Amino acid sequence: MVETGEETRGLDLVNLIGKVIEELRSSIELFEAFRHEEGLMQLSSVVLEIDHYLKQSDDDLLLKLVPIDRASLGKRLKAVKGELVSVIENFSSTAP
Repeated sequence: MVETGEETRGLDLVNLIGKVIEELRSSIELFEAFRHEEGLMQLSSVVLEIDHYLKQSDDDLLLKLVPIDRASLGKRLKAVKGELVSVIENFSSTAP
């Protein structure tokens, strides 16, 4: 993946949500087309995006402007990540 200026300068919460929704939509389409390995890769990409955001969320200007409970946000994102990892692991262990 080629990094653009937007990707290297950081990811804010709004962009994270948009990217995750798009990647999840893409993974669903891949699974529906029986392209399971590609779907799993797409889900793994979402996990990496969440990890990346969590590592640099202290720099998110949106969180500095909006009264969002950062601890709660972090817990929720980690829960989503955990669910995705579970799906990836379960599907990987049952895939032919």
